[in-house]
Amino acid sequence: MLTASILLLNDKPTISKKYLKQTNMKKIILAAVVMVILLSTGKSFGQTANLSITLQSFISFTVNDPDAVVFDTETKYTNGITNLKADNITVVSSGGYIVKAIAGTINGDSNLEAGTVLITAADGSEGNFDGVDYESDVALPALSTATPATILSSTESSWSGTTAATKFNVTYKIGTNAAYAGKFTGSTPVPNTIPVVYTVTAQ
Repeated sequence: MLTASILLLNDKPTISKKYLKQTNMKKIILAAVVMVILLSTGKSFGQTANLSITLQSFISFTVNDPDAVVFDTETKYTNGITNLKADNITVVSSGGYIVKAIAGTINGDSNLEAGTVLITAADGSEGNFDGVDYESDVALPALSTATPATILSSTESSWSGTTAATKFNVTYKIGTNAAYAGKFTGSTPVPNTIPVVYTVTAQ
């Protein structure tokens, strides 16, 4: 609080130097506050929030069983049977991938061989087929080889827009070149099973 001291000299009021000094100081402080406010007006202040984002590889797939086939004519035994399974393989992958196949344990009395099955994959009903490379008529490796054969590969993810899965048709050529002629044994037909074991890995 400022106090004004008035001295009476020669009957005329006089303001003391102390009061004038205090008043001037107040004006200087007020002017400085106004200047700071003016300089601050219109300025913007920013800070950065860093989002930590980790992308990990994701891959999954499903396989449907193809239809059963029956060898019961001369043409089938001579030329084999072509069995197309639509959308046989479904892949969901965040990046490129490779699909391979190998035979499982073969069941039945006819002693069928894995290599009598030829596999060819192709575009299915939906998905991202950019960057997909197909192998044709791949002979199914026997389980004893322990080396699966590549059926298809892709350098791209499976996503097509918001559709995550890519589906592939698979054509099985079975018993071509009379491979099954003379394989029937006994008097009662018994189903033989050649399991096709698919694997998918990221690349």
